[in-house]
Amino acid sequence: MTTVDTATFPIDLTDNTFLTGDRTDAYRVLRESGTALPLDLGGDAPAWVISHYADVREILRLPEGRVQPLAMEAPPWIAGPSRDRLRANLVQINNPDHSRLRNVVGPMFIPRRVEQFREFAIASVDRALGHVLERDGVIDAVESLGVAIPRGVICRFLGIPEDDWEHLTAAQHDFLLIFSPAPLVKDQLAALNNTTQFYLDYFDEFLAGRRLDQHSPFVQLLLGAEQSGDVNHTEVLSLIHTILDAGYETTRTSISNLIEILTQQDDLLDLLRAEPDLVPSAVEEILRYRTPLHVRERYLPEEFRTSDGTILPAGARAILMLAAANRDPDVFAEPDVLDLNRSNAKFHVAFGGGVHHCLGAPIARIQLQETLRGLMRTFESVGLHEPGQRFNDLIFPALTSLPVTMHPLKLAGS
Repeated sequence: MTTVDTATFPIDLTDNTFLTGDRTDAYRVLRESGTALPLDLGGDAPAWVISHYADVREILRLPEGRVQPLAMEAPPWIAGPSRDRLRANLVQINNPDHSRLRNVVGPMFIPRRVEQFREFAIASVDRALGHVLERDGVIDAVESLGVAIPRGVICRFLGIPEDDWEHLTAAQHDFLLIFSPAPLVKDQLAALNNTTQFYLDYFDEFLAGRRLDQHSPFVQLLLGAEQSGDVNHTEVLSLIHTILDAGYETTRTSISNLIEILTQQDDLLDLLRAEPDLVPSAVEEILRYRTPLHVRERYLPEEFRTSDGTILPAGARAILMLAAANRDPDVFAEPDVLDLNRSNAKFHVAFGGGVHHCLGAPIARIQLQETLRGLMRTFESVGLHEPGQRFNDLIFPALTSLPVTMHPLKLAGS
């Protein structure tokens, strides 16, 4: 991000301690400082930081809300293959193209089809936990669980070889520069373009190396849409990468966060073993409590009045602090407490909202539910070996490492 004037903004969004540490207090300061805080990010549109749940949710749900500036298809600082990739990215494009692409891929995300991936999630969880048991010592939960568990579902969904998983995910965080809310400098753009071209080339070769009937149903759907003219080739490549990008990043981060929470609340697995039906609601509460993606952007199509009456002009850039909104005490009682019985946990905004609500959220939920169930039936508790480390990233503060000791569940009579 660009430098923020801390004399006029209540916290320093570039401070490494804030970026890599516990943001609870900082987000409380943002909420208490107002519903809309002006922030200089460069560019023509005025930027406002929004951290109250009511305002974040309402802006996310604006029917004509935009993810790019008015009359623009991409930020002006994006160029080269990254611009091509962004303009074909379901997450970062406005209507009518967003609806067109969403209508193409939507049939793959209906509940009946999504539920079919539960067995693959269970198998992937069991395999990862089996490898952890074999280690019988300190493991890095990010690599052994966060990275390993999504492999089974995503590789099956896309039909890519599991042997390519480590190669494909190694550079994934580098790609996230494409979501930067601030202009990229020359070196950053060059790095982003290199990473983007790597993914475009990989998936292009992947598509060319197989007959149509050898691809997964999802890829066959995309290739059929390309043949009928509903999407172009760059959009096909982008949509395939979006499944890897969004599916991997959110799930990896949330599984790692889950393990970290277990090191802090050692009775959690026991509580769930006593009430296993709480698993789905526990996943929603974990997503609220430790939101995987902290920030989303919208450009306001018309004048917007916040919950305290502040007027934001048409065209304004709203920096939506999802993680701060998910700790708003006006909506979630005792928001800094993880409550497995929280009745409204499912109202979190961890997956965004409105027309850009995360399409793959049901698949992420399945993987998190089965990870939790796998841990319940395999491990007594999880001990922290040393504190985890995080990316110093405003939007994606994912754990990069989390050394833990997994304590196997002792079977009766053993």
